[in-house]
Amino acid sequence: MRTTPWDEGDPGRLFPALDDPSALLPPPLRAAAGTLRDFAERFGGEWQLGWDELPAGPCGLAGYAEGPGMWCEAELDAPRDPLEWHPLPGPPWEPSVRTAVRCAAPVDCGSHRVHELPERAFDDPVAAVTALAEGVRWAVARALAAPPDSWARHARRC
Repeated sequence: MRTTPWDEGDPGRLFPALDDPSALLPPPLRAAAGTLRDFAERFGGEWQLGWDELPAGPCGLAGYAEGPGMWCEAELDAPRDPLEWHPLPGPPWEPSVRTAVRCAAPVDCGSHRVHELPERAFDDPVAAVTALAEGVRWAVARALAAPPDSWARHARRC
């Protein structure tokens, strides 16, 4: 798998039916990238939003932003074949957005989700990307509504 930055990749790989995806998708993609970047820069963390290009089929859009102990993840994937699990051309597309914290238990189980966007499916590519951008904004706003020290309480759920 290869990842290409959101503003350099080919949205047509994820949305093959759009005549000109580059003309329709930049505003919500720019918003999602900006929100992830702002979250990471606020805390000196890393961030990325890019097209995960798979040789076997349509690509996906994925991003993350890191803060002190919490991070935000965002994904918009092509549907999957229920038996073979390989990507298929959409629709529908399902954006997923969540914030998580690292587990603080003596036996580390990985991470704990703090906020998660409810699952929804979209037949329209622009609506799917817009929902992803709005979900990123929602998750980051919820994460920033509390001081970073309070995020640790979510890490002790084991």
